[in-house]
Amino acid sequence: MILALYKDVLKSGRGADRATVALASALVERGHSVHFVTKQPEDIPFSVALDARIAVHRVPLSPVPGWKRSLNKLLLRSALGARILSRFPALDLQRATSEAVRATLKAIAPQLILSEGPNEAVDLTYAGQPCAPFVQCFHVHPSACFARNKYQRVTRFKAALLQASACQVLLPSHCDLVRTHTSAPIVSIGNALATNTPPPPANAARPHTLIYIAYFSKDKNHLQLLEAFAKIQERSDWKLHLYGSGSPRWEQRLRDRAKELGIEDAVCFKGVTDSPEAALRTAAICAYPSRTEGFGMALVEAMAQGLPCVGFRFAPGVNELIQDGKTGFLAEDTEAFAKALQALMDDETLRQTMGSTAQHFARTTYAAETIWTQWEALLRGSSCAEQH
Repeated sequence: MILALYKDVLKSGRGADRATVALASALVERGHSVHFVTKQPEDIPFSVALDARIAVHRVPLSPVPGWKRSLNKLLLRSALGARILSRFPALDLQRATSEAVRATLKAIAPQLILSEGPNEAVDLTYAGQPCAPFVQCFHVHPSACFARNKYQRVTRFKAALLQASACQVLLPSHCDLVRTHTSAPIVSIGNALATNTPPPPANAARPHTLIYIAYFSKDKNHLQLLEAFAKIQERSDWKLHLYGSGSPRWEQRLRDRAKELGIEDAVCFKGVTDSPEAALRTAAICAYPSRTEGFGMALVEAMAQGLPCVGFRFAPGVNELIQDGKTGFLAEDTEAFAKALQALMDDETLRQTMGSTAQHFARTTYAAETIWTQWEALLRGSSCAEQH
């Protein structure tokens, strides 16, 4: 099958970027002709390397005068302004972009297009019907796609979604959140677990270490983790290893808070790791305090390495992955989070039992072959449905 994956830019290196490249690589490995379409200029390197067998197409976009960009932003602050732009297409930057994207795709002549986000869906459809059916992919929690209508983005995305042949979401609960915006089939397919290493033995000795691998940001909620750890650290020899990076301001804020709580000697800032599997094997428990996730890939990776996990019950993308009392614990608040960590720290048998269950869950549910087979069924079904 000739497939086109459209992603406007590939430069953050975070979850959506990695998931897009992993899917593209899996599809080309399965014999498809895969074309990667992007608006990213050639002088800006991709954050994640693409398989050499994937053809790259860069959408040619003309430079935009500053006055036209400012005018578009001004008009897009209201529905009335958006209607004015629709009356004068020569002024509409979105239309020019959409026409360029559609022309690039038409030259490829794909049988199916994968739209990798809301902005991409608008680019595909704004200037008219795409040249092929498209599957809309949700790499984040769907609520984020419909939350803020800045510059009429939500309005435009909803209009684009009506043209999708199918939608892919990351977790079953996401289906209902998208259903109100489209009549197209919606399929839940999680991210594939990229590991070829055999699982560690269930009874393997583990260092007394808690681990959290996450970008430093408000949503990742490191501050609440530090507060929970401070409630139990004085009574233990356990360490907390934080892997990741973020703005210097955020990291300094975390370091300062650890010092205020008196736990700076027990909290280790390990930086970014290129080998998350190796890092996870040096820990006994995964503490995962994130407030929200589209899909907690780092959480699944921790489970695959046999770690019991503790997260918050209120956190989407976390509370569907952790099976409370089986693969770890879901906590209501900071106090409960600390107690859950303490229960695991105090009981090695409990850690091993929950870790073994978590490992089986992750390595069966999100095994690469399982996920890519689900994608294959979705893509062939979407293509056939359009043809008939």
